[in-house]
Amino acid sequence: MADLRDLMTGAALGGALSLAALPAAAEGARTSLECDHVTACSEAGTCAAANGRVSFVLAPVDTDATGAGAYELSVDGGASMPAQAMSFAGPFLWAPALGARETLTFTSETSALWLRQTIESGTGAPPSADIDFLTCRILP
Repeated sequence: MADLRDLMTGAALGGALSLAALPAAAEGARTSLECDHVTACSEAGTCAAANGRVSFVLAPVDTDATGAGAYELSVDGGASMPAQAMSFAGPFLWAPALGARETLTFTSETSALWLRQTIESGTGAPPSADIDFLTCRILP
């Protein structure tokens, strides 16, 4: 795979920008992604075809040269939440509610995994997770 730093200026891929170009933004800039659900799986490994869309907005707040650090993240136009990233390409980690955590990991230039875990439901139910395979593109 090409060095991701070389891809920072953006590359056209099937009419959409490559996810590898995510770091094109300096701190304060935002990256908007539109993703289609392809497959949905449970924590037990049961999977089925999925449909629908989800959007993410990633805004760096305090990051180093590799993009690691603090971000603000929103899902489907909802309220911004604090998130952490290991690099400009993720994984991005956040906790939308007490007892819940989510991770967005890019697996190629156009695909991602979105993991939603319920660690403590408050109802005594065992921990659970939903894993969605997504195809994504960067919005202009």
